Amino acid sequence: MTIRDLRASDSPRLLELLRREFPEEERIIGTRPEGFGDIVRRVFRWDARIVLGVLRLFGRPVYRFFVVEMDGRLIAMTLLTFPARAGYVSMVAVDPAYRRRGFARQLLERSRVATAAHGRPYVALDVLTSNTPARTLYASLGYRRLRTATYLVHERPVLLSARSQPGAVGIRPFEREDAIPLARIVRAEKPPEVEAVLPTSPHDISGSAWAARILRSTSAAWVVDDGTGPVAWVAAIDSPATEAAHLSAPIIGPSVAPEDARVLVETAGAWCAARRAPRVTALVPEENRRGRAALETAGFRDALSLETLYRRSA
Repeated sequence: MTIRDLRASDSPRLLELLRREFPEEERIIGTRPEGFGDIVRRVFRWDARIVLGVLRLFGRPVYRFFVVEMDGRLIAMTLLTFPARAGYVSMVAVDPAYRRRGFARQLLERSRVATAAHGRPYVALDVLTSNTPARTLYASLGYRRLRTATYLVHERPVLLSARSQPGAVGIRPFEREDAIPLARIVRAEKPPEVEAVLPTSPHDISGSAWAARILRSTSAAWVVDDGTGPVAWVAAIDSPATEAAHLSAPIIGPSVAPEDARVLVETAGAWCAARRAPRVTALVPEENRRGRAALETAGFRDALSLETLYRRSA
């Protein structure tokens, strides 16, 4: 048995595990094999590897993708990314034929060690509230609840296109300098314990152009500007790797009227509908009540409930 980093040749087996071990998420997101394989190949291109290496050298690692190999077969996996203060663990999966042998624990321990080595004081992960075996495992390793979040889905985005009114309430395209006041809105409503583990920075809102190129995604973002600056924001992303398009959790300031928030969300939904996305998803943390209300008013409905768990990395 060997724990190693992902290789480009692992892509088919990786997708097989992803689809089989995350059926509820897959029903919503719908991973496309061709697009997924292309992303893996692009990550392993020479230019991407140079950029990733330089970022790691300067203390800004992007990700580690650990897999367990046994007898030449990939049997388990997990993805580790690096926000500002945490290592974020995703996609912990073990082939059913190899369960109850401690492979998930070993991957989680490898992720914890890598997180500590990169100077992040916390490790965090998401788990479905309905996944009792996984939650039991994480609790035994010292993880505890940080917050809950909900995946919301709109199954008929064409209806968003029919009702949207771009520009009706001071909606304009997002500009990079908007990120600073928008980050302040997010931090004002975020519980201190969540901000300590997963702090919000303007970069989280403005995004990474380099990552978008690697993922081959297209995106657009809009704000509500009340004349003094941005008071609400939402972004939309469309990727060839998934059937569903995705909206960010809307940022809605306390001064924004519910109708204006709805129009903002519908503007983003219309953009997704124009790209023929069969459905649109959004992941919204529990503290973002105004963002959730804006999505619900625009026709989004609950699909999955998640818990974010965390522990110290050392």
